[in-house]
Amino acid sequence: MKRIVFLHGVGSSGAAMRPLAQALGLTEAVHFPDGPQPFDMGPGRQWFSVRGITEANRPDRVAAALPTLTAMLVALGPTEETMLIGFSQGSIMALHAAAAGLPLAGVIAIAGRLAAPVPLRATWPPITLLNGEMDTMMPPAVATATLEWLQKAGASPSSSIFPGLGHSIDHQVLDAVRTALHKS
Repeated sequence: MKRIVFLHGVGSSGAAMRPLAQALGLTEAVHFPDGPQPFDMGPGRQWFSVRGITEANRPDRVAAALPTLTAMLVALGPTEETMLIGFSQGSIMALHAAAAGLPLAGVIAIAGRLAAPVPLRATWPPITLLNGEMDTMMPPAVATATLEWLQKAGASPSSSIFPGLGHSIDHQVLDAVRTALHKS
């Protein structure tokens, strides 16, 4: 792994992920791209619009956003040397980039999910799913569904659901991210 790319949540920015990298002690080969679209419900950026989003239309929105993310990642260098760490909408994008077959060093998805089941693949990067038990944006049920969908698609993800944690990052999540980074 030569680079780590942090993908922010909806309505945020790449710069908002810098404190996470700093808390992890990451200073070199770290990137914080902004989502390609202005957030259409306030300040910040987004990877895809959540205005009027439903379980039925979410997969198409993610699919439409993937080419832009892929181009961003390819511009940084060989993607197989890239670890993606996403939060919320950034996790959705990271997981779907891996599911689409983009060769990656790994994915750490914090408070994220898949938008829908994904096709079976022969090879997958290491995937770590980290969710809060009290997360109302990405409840444990979607984390569990994501784990099952990845397993059915041939991946071997690790998964942790943290007691008492909402839609945020705390010391438990930081420790789990450190562990996942050391394994990759």
